Amino acid sequence: MRGFKFIGLFIATTLLWGCNDDFLNKTKLGALTAENYFVTENDAFQSVVAAYSDLKDYRYTVTLWCFGDVLSEDATYSGSDDDVQTFSLMESYHYPADNPRILDRWRILFRGINKANQAIDGISKMDNALFKTQSKNRLLGEVLFLRAYYYHELVIAFGDVPLMTKTPTINDKTLPRTPVNLVYAQIENDLIEAANYLPKNSTLNMTTDAGRITKAAANAMLSRVYLYEKKYEECKTASKDVFAETDYSLVPDYEDVFKLSGEHCSESIFEITQYDSPAGASVTYTNNNGNFQVLLMMPSGTSYGYGYNQPTVVLAKAYISEGDSIRKHATLLTEDSLQVWESAANFAKLVRNRTGFYNQKFYLKPAERSALRSNNATNFRLIRLPEVYLNYAEACALQPTAGDGEDEARFYLNKVRTRVHLADKNSTGTALFDDIMLERRLEFGGEGRRYWDMVRTDMAATAFLSKGTFNPATCNLMPVPQAEIDASGGIIVQNPR
Repeated sequence: MRGFKFIGLFIATTLLWGCNDDFLNKTKLGALTAENYFVTENDAFQSVVAAYSDLKDYRYTVTLWCFGDVLSEDATYSGSDDDVQTFSLMESYHYPADNPRILDRWRILFRGINKANQAIDGISKMDNALFKTQSKNRLLGEVLFLRAYYYHELVIAFGDVPLMTKTPTINDKTLPRTPVNLVYAQIENDLIEAANYLPKNSTLNMTTDAGRITKAAANAMLSRVYLYEKKYEECKTASKDVFAETDYSLVPDYEDVFKLSGEHCSESIFEITQYDSPAGASVTYTNNNGNFQVLLMMPSGTSYGYGYNQPTVVLAKAYISEGDSIRKHATLLTEDSLQVWESAANFAKLVRNRTGFYNQKFYLKPAERSALRSNNATNFRLIRLPEVYLNYAEACALQPTAGDGEDEARFYLNKVRTRVHLADKNSTGTALFDDIMLERRLEFGGEGRRYWDMVRTDMAATAFLSKGTFNPATCNLMPVPQAEIDASGGIIVQNPR
């Protein structure tokens, strides 16, 4: 089901970061502002749609894999020789402060926060009587979630960041960085409030609402946030709030989750809805409705792909060592499979296959591809039920208590393993934690989780040795984009280098 479709809409002209002073100081005659926009129920709804839209911007979604996969040992950037060279410093953990992907992540996420703040401010002031078909609280819950999500994606990359909870003004351009613990406190508050406002998945009309944020999404995101903060008891509670919604379950066939027919399936908690809309793609790919990352990751030559984000032999060996043939097949696209699906003429054009593997989860067979290269209709699965199972298992393993200890950790770890026909784990202590981390690697291969998992657990220096020297003191965080430091007049300071 295609469900809820996100269409970009700017309410005000202010984009706090990434704009020059001349632009910020001008007011477009007749332009909509936060003061005159929020008049009708539809105005409120469209402001929420606008806040969702940055989830689809390819300049953000490219960072999901080029950081989450490629910076780990499980993938490499690949593509042309120039592409490989351009990203080589990033892969060897020498992060340039002028890297365009780093700047993209900072700017797009703050743009999303800007839109969420405008929506929160505007909707909060509206008369409750205006809302006839939309729930005011539900709309507020959605944008509170989005603000929290965007901020979490910022803090895991940059640490301290400027914290804004109101529609920004010109004076906010020089806000200093807020300590990360205070940003996390705001993220927690937003998600807790969102969970109180949002509907359960079981109440949705999946024809029209698939892709809209739910109570389970807020609680699942809380379980992720608490795990990053090492607040294990809170992680357990948030996870159990998700488990209480009994309409979620693992899809029997793992591979089905990543097919077009598997979108918004029973284990999907939050995913970005993409669709093939011929009228919606642009030459610059900035407002396409489809998944631009399919174009970037599909094999070079055999398709119209660029061949980026190639999984490594190291990841393949991890699957083989565990006897995990099901997830290996669903994650790693090989030349043998390409020969089956591509025409002989197209397969013969394959070039720059640097590792022997491509990301199967983002591969579309010829009949499934959009005629517009940037507009492929496969969704980003951002939160799946297995993540919550493994979040809970990790919290139970690291901070066992009478009711939530190692037995519970093994139970939820083995639920994930049973789905792919692997034997139960019976480990304890450190070995149990290691088994959970291995399971996360195999379950979320190619989904942009590995790098962040290794960094947050202080395992990156050992895990990434094949890539280069990872010094946690200088590599755990990306550099703040130099352009943003310059724009703030030096008030925003750089991370340790």
